Amino acid sequence: MLLLYLYISLFVLTVGTFFGGKYAKPYALIVTGLYFLIFLIYFISKFYTLNGVFNSMQSIPISSYYGFDFSLQLSGFSALLVLLSVAVTFIAVYISGTRYGKVFFGLEMLTMAGLVGLLLSANVLFFYIFWEVVLIPVYLLIGVFGKKNADSISLKFFVYTHIGSVLMLLSFFSLYTYQYENTGTFTMSISALLTPSLINSMPVFWRGFVFFGLFVAFLVKLPTFPLHSWLPDSYESAPYPVTIILAGALSIMGGFGLFGIMLPVISVVPASFSTVLIILGIVSLIYFSLAAMSQPSMKRMMAYASAAAMGFVTISFGTSALEIQNSVYSANYILDVTGGMYQILVHGLIMAFIFASLYYISRSTGKEMIGSLGGIFREAPILSAFLLAALLASLGLPGMAGFVAEFSVLAGIFPEVGMWIMLIIFAMLITASYHIWMAQRTLFGPYNENLGNISDSTPGSSVILTIIMMAIIILGVFPHYAFQLLSSYASGVI
Repeated sequence: MLLLYLYISLFVLTVGTFFGGKYAKPYALIVTGLYFLIFLIYFISKFYTLNGVFNSMQSIPISSYYGFDFSLQLSGFSALLVLLSVAVTFIAVYISGTRYGKVFFGLEMLTMAGLVGLLLSANVLFFYIFWEVVLIPVYLLIGVFGKKNADSISLKFFVYTHIGSVLMLLSFFSLYTYQYENTGTFTMSISALLTPSLINSMPVFWRGFVFFGLFVAFLVKLPTFPLHSWLPDSYESAPYPVTIILAGALSIMGGFGLFGIMLPVISVVPASFSTVLIILGIVSLIYFSLAAMSQPSMKRMMAYASAAAMGFVTISFGTSALEIQNSVYSANYILDVTGGMYQILVHGLIMAFIFASLYYISRSTGKEMIGSLGGIFREAPILSAFLLAALLASLGLPGMAGFVAEFSVLAGIFPEVGMWIMLIIFAMLITASYHIWMAQRTLFGPYNENLGNISDSTPGSSVILTIIMMAIIILGVFPHYAFQLLSSYASGVI
């Protein structure tokens, strides 16, 4: 029952942030830092048993007849994402100014608690509840603390994500109903409802409806073209700490939905759906990369860069489904799936690194527009070095974690996509070009004297940025242990 006790205590302490007053920030930092270490120790103790067969199943019964219970489950994939969620929240809290107040920190912490609950949930009802627990505080963080038409932007974010949530709930209830018709018993267990045998027993229309509802919900959160229009406005309007949560944590929801919820039934995903996912992933990569090139704002450019990176996740899932449907269960499949999941993991860290670096540069210069900067390496060499490292990590430089994820996906999908892979490589070239252009335009060249004297990195900002950078390098040079967990998961759920 330790996992249950850990999560319940985390949720209770999270709510305590709202009553922290002027100590809300240090309180939130202590709670997130402490639970990161606790979860890390707990997961390490289970390293050799974490695999695709869900274990550590722990539950509190609510209604045995209707199949309601509060149950948690753990896999190697969810364990890594829990650590990422807590780490990203710590970063977001760390760079948050105390001027925002206790409500701001409370909403940040509530987002984390909802996300961790979602990742650990073994019950579709509580999965949906935690999905909404994440949605509501983020909506308030953008609407109350955002800028530039925050009300309308937060409403757009809410509408997009809530429509996806409703479709997901209807899909879950369809599975719940057909499970009862097949067995005569009610259950909301994820492992019981999301099985190939149950889905194959459904009429073709309802089977398609279930997949459509789940895919829309998850693709909105990644996001994938054309379900993305909430993203650039939300990233730009939100305060930097909230942008870190949007880019580093919320994208986890969509990725976990695909690989944490849908992977056990990947063998019965219709081939038409798989092909559409591959096409949407490729289109997302190209479209978001081209859109990023034309953005005058650093924040908005990186918003599109974040969405483009998640295109690899969509492609990875689509090609994996085709491989299983074609009975091609091989090393390529494992590499493909593991690369897609690794991309979800490292993307959160890389985006946190980028937006934290942009935050400190914005605070130092008072500027976010690329055209308003120039040559700031002269006055702020340490901050400039951190931003350059973050941009190189984002474009997939070898030696950093993003390269491992993207190369694994490319190597794994080639047998399925063939020469269409040239479109993905074209998008990667565009990605490299606008990252390098942004670095050249903002960090190097003649100094923009209109900026006056700007300050460089403080000891506090240098410490947090160094920690993130080292984590990205370690995951890029030594990916073995994370890959081992993800590979075990990928091979264990099929």
